[in-house]
Amino acid sequence: MSEKAKLNVSEHAEPAAGNTQMPVSVMVVLTLLGYIGCYKVDNLNANFASNVHAPFGSPEEVASLAPSEEELVFSQGKQLYANCQGCHQPNGGGTPGTFPPLAGSEWVLGDPQRIAAVVLNGLGGEVVVSGKTYNNQMTPVGETWTDEQVAAVLTFIRKEWGNNAGRVLPEEIAQTRAKTAESGHSGPWTQETLNTTFPAE
Repeated sequence: MSEKAKLNVSEHAEPAAGNTQMPVSVMVVLTLLGYIGCYKVDNLNANFASNVHAPFGSPEEVASLAPSEEELVFSQGKQLYANCQGCHQPNGGGTPGTFPPLAGSEWVLGDPQRIAAVVLNGLGGEVVVSGKTYNNQMTPVGETWTDEQVAAVLTFIRKEWGNNAGRVLPEEIAQTRAKTAESGHSGPWTQETLNTTFPAE
């Protein structure tokens, strides 16, 4: 065989235009896979929701694990309390002789509007907390914090360190602001002026 003939034998044939039939076995496999896929989608239905990931089985199961509204408020209050713990301490124990404790305090556990008034407007002069006298100035936050923020931090301190008082709502803070405005009081409270507008229980 000549060299030219050998070269022609080793080369592939030129591609040609036209249609070739898919092998029957491939068609059967693809049809079967399509059927299985449709069956699984139909069977699993909501389990293909974009907000569900293993090991959870349904959107309802995921939702049941989400924190409650009260837990979210408590968490926000805990973060806001970082502004208060320099004086009242991370454990709510206060600073002896200077800043009163919040843990077990009758001020904290009593009327929420009364303690809200203190947080909003501040408090100065001598105060008696748990039978002990303190004399310092509490910085007001009423002009910089929203009703929601004040309610959150009060909810936190009323439930932390063994305290077991109810949640404070933003509506109660709004009422406290309104009652303070009606009283004509401005600036920090003293224990006497506070008792006039928000009597101790």
